[in-house]
Amino acid sequence: MKDTGKSNLQMVRDNWEEIERKVREHHRKQLKIAALIVGICVALGITYYVYVQHKSYTDYKIVDTVERSDSAATHFVQYNGHLLKYSNDGAVYTTVNNDVIWNQSFEMQEPTVSICQKYVAFADSDGKEIYVMDDSGTQGKFKVTMPVIKMDVSAHGTVAVLMEDDGTSYLALYSKSGEQLAEGAIHVENGGTPLAIALSADGQKLAVSSMDIHDGSVKSTVSFYNFGAVGENKVDHIVASYSYADTVIPELTYIGSDHVLAFSDKGVYTFTGSTEPKEGPKKETDEEIKGVFYDESYFALIFAAGKDEAKRRVEVYNMKCSQQVTFETDFSFEEAQFLDNHEICLTSENACALYTLGGREKFYYEFENRLCAVTHVSGYRRYAFVMEGKTEQARLKLFDGQKTGDK
Repeated sequence: MKDTGKSNLQMVRDNWEEIERKVREHHRKQLKIAALIVGICVALGITYYVYVQHKSYTDYKIVDTVERSDSAATHFVQYNGHLLKYSNDGAVYTTVNNDVIWNQSFEMQEPTVSICQKYVAFADSDGKEIYVMDDSGTQGKFKVTMPVIKMDVSAHGTVAVLMEDDGTSYLALYSKSGEQLAEGAIHVENGGTPLAIALSADGQKLAVSSMDIHDGSVKSTVSFYNFGAVGENKVDHIVASYSYADTVIPELTYIGSDHVLAFSDKGVYTFTGSTEPKEGPKKETDEEIKGVFYDESYFALIFAAGKDEAKRRVEVYNMKCSQQVTFETDFSFEEAQFLDNHEICLTSENACALYTLGGREKFYYEFENRLCAVTHVSGYRRYAFVMEGKTEQARLKLFDGQKTGDK
């Protein structure tokens, strides 16, 4: 009698192996198709990314328009993700949609503003009034004893003030409520004429630039004051000072609490240190510097592009004075700034040019209305153009098929 059970078992095993083989082949085909789809998606993504990164935009789509009524003397600055506008009559903190967050009226002949993180301070240049606000509203207002020449605010609302009376300069440090924390006189015959001040974010360190002219020669000195424990046993709280011959240093800024940039007619000097600042890298030049601008990560110098005074060359550096990019433009801009996304924004009365940190012109547009300010808005290719009488929230167009203003 034949053993059919064994034969049937062999047939089942053969059939099962065939099924497994077909399943494996099917899985391999599926994996190949999936890999092909993923590869196509990656290639499309890379192509789109390269296209977007290298595209120059020439138009924008209006997302929203808000009508405004501001005086011609109103100034606009970006502050804590919103807009701060101010004039001789006061300051108003609004959203991009012009919704008022707070409003502070004052009467100033020439208001100057200083911003550090969430705090902002206003002083009347050659006046005596000072107002201190944060993003929730006014935190203090007070009068100083002498006309204000320079003013700077810290991240805690502390205010450093450079004042002058009868040819003598005075430095003073005030709390946001107006309590005097420190004061001292600077005599021209001893330390020269103060040109600029910068207060650290923690409010304990102050940098002062002064210029001394003697026998026809110019010397500038950057002095560092420490009003904390480090400077208690130092004469006049001065913990360090550095002098530079044949140099004028008209602008200083603290980046955070430990880093200082000193902008001179010969270039940029850096200083670093939480106790006694030391000289750091510097960028020197023999060319005439037409302008400077900076943010928390970069600074930029503006030069004439060769012999053509109509063209400009912009050089961007990191805080170690390492050049990041340089580019030239024939756009006759009047103001330059870094936006909060580190893009470079150049503006004139009615035109705007945006450049990437790679030096590529990303966007250029000429407006019909006077342009007051440009801000970056959260979102892809999103900006706000603050113009005379209105604010337009906009998205840069990838393709130029629509008219400006089409939704």
